[in-house]
Formats: sequence, structure tokens, C-alpha cells
Amino acid sequence: SLTQTKVLTLINSTYGTVKGYRRGSLVTLRIDWKSSASGSWSSGDFGILPEGWRPPTELNFSYGGRDGDNQKAIIVQTNGALRYINQGGEQGTSAFGLAISYGI
Repeated sequence: SLTQTKVLTLINSTYGTVKGYRRGSLVTLRIDWKSSASGSWSSGDFGILPEGWRPPTELNFSYGGRDGDNQKAIIVQTNGALRYINQGGEQGTSAFGLAISYGI
């Protein structure tokens, strides 16, 4: 039988939300952000994940953007800091969203 997994809002900001759910030691985060830093190598902070949602080592994920623009590295640090860094090239200020999964 399937087990219901409760989705929690982990970060709620003027700029967006980060929601998550866990099944065993697997965490899945859904990031929905309303805008992005516009500089080629600019960065932004989503906020801090609560304890119990933090990975044992720093993790990097790629966000591919759209139409060859807005590539980002999404970084989850062991202290719970969740942030992004634009990866050069043309960057817009558009909203973006993605899901990432990792083990804790």
C-alpha cells in the first residue's frame, strides 16, 4: 500500500517558497522562486533549512534555465543554507522553480 507523505513549507519568503517532504532518508525539495538575480555570476539566498532536512555533505544541483539563459547552481550546505549562483552568460530576473532530491 502507498503511504501518504506530508508536504511541509520549510522556507516562506517574500521572494518564494521551499516546500519539502521526506520518505525514510530521502528528502525532496520543491523550490518556487518569484525572481532571480540578473548578473552573470550573481547569487541569491533562499533561506535556511530546518535541522532534520540538511544533508551530511554540501550538495550542488544544476538548474538548466530556459532557452539557453538563466543557468544556475543550486547549493545545499550542511548548515542548512540553501542558495543559488548564476552560471555566467545572459541572466534574466524571471521566476524559476525546480525539484531536487537527496539523502540525509
